[in-house]
Amino acid sequence: MSDFSDFEDELLSDEDAALGSLTRADLLRRAAASGVVIALPGFASSAVAGVRRIEAPVRGGVLRMARNEEAQSFDPIVPGDNGSIYSIQQIFDQLTRINPSSTYIAPGLAKSWHISPDRKTYTFQLRTARFSNGAPVTADDVIFSLKRTFNPKLCFYSFLFTSVKSVRKLNSKTIQIKLSEPNTPFLESLSVFAAAIVPEAVVRKDPKGFGQRPIGSGAFALKKFAKGQFTHLVRNPHYWQKGKPYVNEVMMDYVPDDNTRILKLQAGEVDASTLIPYSQISRLNRGKTRVQIEQLFRWDGIWLNHARKPMSDKKVRQALNYATDKRALVQRVLFGHAQVANHMMPKHRYWRKNVKPYPYDIAKAKKLIAASSVPKGFSVNVVVPTGDTIVSQVAQVIKQSWAQIGVKVTIQNLDAGTAATRWANSDFTVGTNWYVTSDVTAPDEPAGIEFDYAAPGGFHSAFANYKSAKASSLVHQAARSGSEKQRVRLFGQLQHLVMDDAYGVSLFFSPARTGLRSNVKNFHTRKTGWWALEEVWLAK
Repeated sequence: MSDFSDFEDELLSDEDAALGSLTRADLLRRAAASGVVIALPGFASSAVAGVRRIEAPVRGGVLRMARNEEAQSFDPIVPGDNGSIYSIQQIFDQLTRINPSSTYIAPGLAKSWHISPDRKTYTFQLRTARFSNGAPVTADDVIFSLKRTFNPKLCFYSFLFTSVKSVRKLNSKTIQIKLSEPNTPFLESLSVFAAAIVPEAVVRKDPKGFGQRPIGSGAFALKKFAKGQFTHLVRNPHYWQKGKPYVNEVMMDYVPDDNTRILKLQAGEVDASTLIPYSQISRLNRGKTRVQIEQLFRWDGIWLNHARKPMSDKKVRQALNYATDKRALVQRVLFGHAQVANHMMPKHRYWRKNVKPYPYDIAKAKKLIAASSVPKGFSVNVVVPTGDTIVSQVAQVIKQSWAQIGVKVTIQNLDAGTAATRWANSDFTVGTNWYVTSDVTAPDEPAGIEFDYAAPGGFHSAFANYKSAKASSLVHQAARSGSEKQRVRLFGQLQHLVMDDAYGVSLFFSPARTGLRSNVKNFHTRKTGWWALEEVWLAK
């Protein structure tokens, strides 16, 4: 039995009360003793050497962002692309949400919950909240939303919720979810964007139109979406986190070309620019711009479609891994800002350091090709989305490297949208520098997507058409287990298995690289990849 109280609200209340009982002089003395200077309006303080200054947030303004990905749909149950996901997370709330340190979950629209001793009944207490149209968030809205998410005919993320047996309302502020069997990552799964809470009345009135005219209870509301151009968000005046967001608006421009995003940042046309090329980091860390590097749950690799020959041959897949010099890529293309990956999915908890990545070994790669179904080599098209300089550089490197083992690569440049569609339809043989980011802090979600071929909901290991009964079994065993020791063992076995099976060509674990103007304060990227924009403010 366990309870999770709304500790964040309590801490804020206690802090506010404490601040109210102190004079300004008291605050400055206590802060200075801790190595902090607090900037208080209308109160001048003498400089204290060696201390850092905490500035009070400024409200108002428009945060202008340049992104390389744009939304395809704003209906939480529809998309699976990061262009959509990162925008959805600004507009909607879930029952739980990722905590600021990206280590677990925190209360969202559920302010607290109780788990039964058998780990099969979850009772959630809902907080008082409103959607951006002013309507209250009700238990009925929550149940309606979750039933959509749990339905494999509607949502391909339903594979996370196969153990759900029933959802019911106990009263206007309480809902209960019963599971058919224990599911350890269940609370984390409820923080996934696809489990966002939507207003039942609005969705029922126009189910198909909701994806372009969304209404949520998140920090921002959608004002306008112009496909291929921008996403314009405005403050949700009814947001349940008092005082947030700090900015009035967020304008996300769709700018797929790396160099153009950099130029816009330097010219002051945007305040933030995503995925700065590693070669430009030092150049932007000067003057009025900086690059903020933050760790992600992200795995970069080369997709190999197991449903197409010769990628169905394990020896071929292993050969391509040995023929790819990942360390050289990290040093020459990523300028040392990433780690060579020793897994085929993001680096979460339970990740094992002692699993060795594939070394660069052309001699071994040649032997594997010689013993494979294509001993004389083969020709292959490699799909590369345009505009990303890192992807282009990786493609050129593997073209030269793989030629040494008789693999003739033809680089096929496609716009990002077309490339993503080809990937979703398994219409490719090799796709370079595709990547996986995790929407949760536990490894169950990406493991289920990548390695559980029998999972319901539509994914079916679409990334690679990887079929392994053993991998599927390990994913399911880990989800059922309530033992951390056992979960460590099971995910360790999975890591060894998929590396040996050469699911894809594993490259590196890469970080977020966000270019920021000096006036942007408190910008943070969760390890899940999206940004806590409700925390951002702009200095005058």
